[in-house]
Amino acid sequence: MTPFKYCYGPVGSWRLGASLGMDPISRPEKICDYNCVYCQLGAREPVPVERAVYVRPDALGSELEALKAPADYITFSGRGEPTLAANLSRLLIECRKHRPEKTAIITNASLMCSEKVREELSAFDFVIAKLDAPNAELLNEINRPAPGVCFDEIIKGLILFSKGRRNRLAIQTMLIGRNKAYALEFAALYVKTLPDEVQLNTPLRPCPEKPLSRNEMALACLITDAELKRLGKGGIKLINVYGETAPEVSPVSARETLRRRGKT
Repeated sequence: MTPFKYCYGPVGSWRLGASLGMDPISRPEKICDYNCVYCQLGAREPVPVERAVYVRPDALGSELEALKAPADYITFSGRGEPTLAANLSRLLIECRKHRPEKTAIITNASLMCSEKVREELSAFDFVIAKLDAPNAELLNEINRPAPGVCFDEIIKGLILFSKGRRNRLAIQTMLIGRNKAYALEFAALYVKTLPDEVQLNTPLRPCPEKPLSRNEMALACLITDAELKRLGKGGIKLINVYGETAPEVSPVSARETLRRRGKT
């Protein structure tokens, strides 16, 4: 296997098909302004909300040039929050120079209150934004963000992005024991933010939190779907991790794939 430094996979994704990962952080340690209780990368104090350059575009270009594995999406994700990369736009441009696939980014939405970040995200074909808490108290309990990350600003950023976007938006909610009873409150937030798709997830990779069962997830989906319809937004697509199938793929760098996805 080739030891690629910035790219990993492809991995079989229940949301993105064959997903070739591109890590704009690419550091041995996790660089994230959240310290989620379910993070498969392990616990680490959240970093300050400050953007920096971690990967040079020319170095990424050389690696992409050597990659031959086909994919459905090039997905910006990895060992941290990708919007903390200050040169996110340049990395995306470099990616498109070398690969024809659509691009996606998985973000915790903490910086979407920034107009600059929203503009950068609008250049991706597909944005998957995290929303694990229906209020500030649960945000602090589940996501354990860095000082300065505010629940109301996250929601405001999501609303502004959704109104001005030119691409596809999904909101992912990771359901665990602490937030599974808030389906009605989450549905109200989905109506405010108006994504194309809601993705209900539960932590199936090794982590300290117990995943919800299939029956619990089915109930959450049923309540959420009914509430979206009651609120007049039944057109929002609703999927969940138990109801989708990930394709079988062969990674170009198995060791890096496992390390970046928190399995080693």
